[in-house]
Amino acid sequence: MIASDTWTSKGNDGETIVHQIVVGRPFPIPKDKNHDWVCPVWIENFTPHIVSARGVGAVDSLMNAMVIVKTFFDMIYKKTK
Repeated sequence: MIASDTWTSKGNDGETIVHQIVVGRPFPIPKDKNHDWVCPVWIENFTPHIVSARGVGAVDSLMNAMVIVKTFFDMIYKKTK
């Protein structure tokens, strides 16, 4: 695991929702003809399961995983304004 954190957001009816965020370590996709990599990411109460952020290398797949986290951040930040 690279990083883990817990964030909270407000639901539509004002309840507090807890989100555990976990970003895994990128790894090469076995037997991939393009030699792509994947970085697992999971956000509780946002992604239905562990999401595989693909990329052309370790850094690219990590950047793509962080795009998912940033999208989530932007979504919950908008609700608090």
